[in-house]
Amino acid sequence: GHITAETLMSILRDKDSGICVDAEGFRTAGSMVSVLPRDPALPCVHFFTATPDPSRSVFKPFVFVAGIKPVPQVRSPTFLQDPAKQIPRFQSSVDRRHELYRRHQAALELMERDR
Repeated sequence: GHITAETLMSILRDKDSGICVDAEGFRTAGSMVSVLPRDPALPCVHFFTATPDPSRSVFKPFVFVAGIKPVPQVRSPTFLQDPAKQIPRFQSSVDRRHELYRRHQAALELMERDR
């Protein structure tokens, strides 16, 4: 049959098969699925968990092409009154999580709730 990126992600999340490991002092460190189109005009898309335990992770898409500009969703926010740049330093704290990370955490919470 036809294997999709979603099929491969499901396989990499499968603990019963032993592909996704979280036991005996060993844990799957991260997983990656790549979509390599036959049309050379289309970019390849690589999906990374970038977190341990793919069964609990979201596969995030990345495209590597020349001249790509980072999107705001993956940049840590900046602050006018940044505690790291004030003296004395770090007298207060700010949330530096970028939007993609926050959404990953929200998706993880949903996955945990649906178990």
